[in-house]
Amino acid sequence: MKGDSIEESTRRHRDRVQISEMTNPDMRHLLHTIRAFLLFPLVLGGCDLGDSLKSPPLLDSSVNGTKVAYAPNQSFQLELDLNADAGYSWYYTISDTTVITLDSTSYRPKSGNWNGVGGMTVETFYFRTTKTGECSIALDERRGWLPNVPPINSVRFSVVVFR
Repeated sequence: MKGDSIEESTRRHRDRVQISEMTNPDMRHLLHTIRAFLLFPLVLGGCDLGDSLKSPPLLDSSVNGTKVAYAPNQSFQLELDLNADAGYSWYYTISDTTVITLDSTSYRPKSGNWNGVGGMTVETFYFRTTKTGECSIALDERRGWLPNVPPINSVRFSVVVFR
């Protein structure tokens, strides 16, 4: 009402809500349904829902010199340390881009803090298999303006895509 204090207005509103909840069985049923719906994901939290909710396989530099296998249309990630603050970048080559494609890349500081000076960066490559076959992936960490200087790091591995 006009001229009421905030406390009085809040109390009156709270009383109306409590009365409507107590007197309206449909409202009580709706509130119980909403509570159950909100708690349902918590109950399922420990259940395995299959591959649909799992993150893509994560590889690192230990994949160097190995062969990995995936099904068609499967995503996987490769995380590599990068000396970005010293001017290095990872340069990649995929032998058959009809078998594997690179969807994107991202960067993050290895320390977790972008405000730190120096330090390693982690570059994540997001790959996706597209059809059955085999191909190789080669990555070299080097300075782009010095193409004739050998890379400071290299990672090479093969990917087999099977049905």
